[in-house]
Amino acid sequence: RKNAWYLPATNVYTLDQSLFEHDLRRVIREYVLPGHVPAAPMLDETKAVVTIGSCFAGELRRFLMAAGVDASRFLVPPGLNNTFAILDFLSWCATGEQTGAGFRYERVAGGEIREWTPDSKRKSYAEFFSGLGAFVVTIGLAEVWQDKDTGGVFWRGIPDEIFDANRHVFRLTTVDENARNLTRMIEIIRTLNPTAPIVLTLSPVPLMATFRDISCLTADCVSKSVLRVALDQVMSAKPANVYYWPSFEIVKWVGANLPWASYGRKGEARAIDRPLVQLIMDEFIEAFYTPEARAGIRARVATVPDDSAEDGED
Repeated sequence: RKNAWYLPATNVYTLDQSLFEHDLRRVIREYVLPGHVPAAPMLDETKAVVTIGSCFAGELRRFLMAAGVDASRFLVPPGLNNTFAILDFLSWCATGEQTGAGFRYERVAGGEIREWTPDSKRKSYAEFFSGLGAFVVTIGLAEVWQDKDTGGVFWRGIPDEIFDANRHVFRLTTVDENARNLTRMIEIIRTLNPTAPIVLTLSPVPLMATFRDISCLTADCVSKSVLRVALDQVMSAKPANVYYWPSFEIVKWVGANLPWASYGRKGEARAIDRPLVQLIMDEFIEAFYTPEARAGIRARVATVPDDSAEDGED
């Protein structure tokens, strides 16, 4: 190829627009997935999978549940969209202790706000995680609310009832902060389960709003970019049995070349096209599950109407 003499193994951006229109699976497999999937599928249907974090973790959980794969035995708190929150949750699962960098809460019956405490004992979470077949962690937000007195980052936005303008600040976290959190997540998971594959993903669902003094669309670009660079830094260290699943790039970059919109389902500008979501899930099954397992998964999923999916919120 012209001008490619200096690197015998160059990965290129496909210039053939017709592939996006007629062979989308080839685009994904040949131009998106290389370097990000295991050399051979390793998962079967006998081991449970836990999905933690933003919307695409939920999408995969619903997909696997529809296929009869255990993906929901333990409650993972909703809304864990930033790396501080996910790290804090995993730290509690492993040790019973908070990291000190997170603030978790829930709204109970009657509307009261209190610290999140699960019904199951912490030891039950640790035992469950030790036998898992895989961990899937999806991050979505680099923008956070933080308690400047304690340094703790809120798991989600701050309820009106406890907001203090003199104490609570909104900020954009850094690449280094998020890379450290991701690295520590991997370390904690490995204390619970030394061998299960860990799959990291970035949610392609845009921000719903920003408190920065710039437009939400440009703030979303910055937020996702911070997280994507953090993920790249972590993956560049080549942690054993850890993978990045590029659902973000499939929606954002491949989606830009599709003859139909990757966003805008049912008139909602942030909602990702359902056939594209299903394709991403199916390609995940193709990459990570053995041939016998994926045949059974696909057969069962084909019999389930796709009318119960929820849109994630970042």
